[in-house]
Amino acid sequence: MLRVSSQLIAVALLSIVFLTAPSMGSAAALPAGVSIDVIAKYPSETPGVKEILFRKITIKPGASWTLTVPAQSVCQGTKGILKVVNHTTGKTHIFNAGDRWSTTPGHKVTLTAEGGATHEHLFYTMVPK
Repeated sequence: MLRVSSQLIAVALLSIVFLTAPSMGSAAALPAGVSIDVIAKYPSETPGVKEILFRKITIKPGASWTLTVPAQSVCQGTKGILKVVNHTTGKTHIFNAGDRWSTTPGHKVTLTAEGGATHEHLFYTMVPK
């Protein structure tokens, strides 16, 4: 994971080459206390990109989700504290409201809401054609 807000635009441009997350906002495969909502869909004029999804993930206090990151995402915390354990690198990251970061596809991670409060973050997904 990268925590450099000045590279946000560069990361967004690079993210179009990665596959989109298999769950486009559906809660079907999500654990209890975790939800993903689609806020908006934008048509794309970028070659190879069908649309851009703007989504919000919400993780209730004590809930966690372990997954293999399917795509590069650009994220910004909006509420609470998120603990990310990256099982691939062995590193742990803590993100607060206002922090920005990106993800690395193929890494196995566990996301947990920390501190007894609900965590929320917004993220963009480039959906390939």
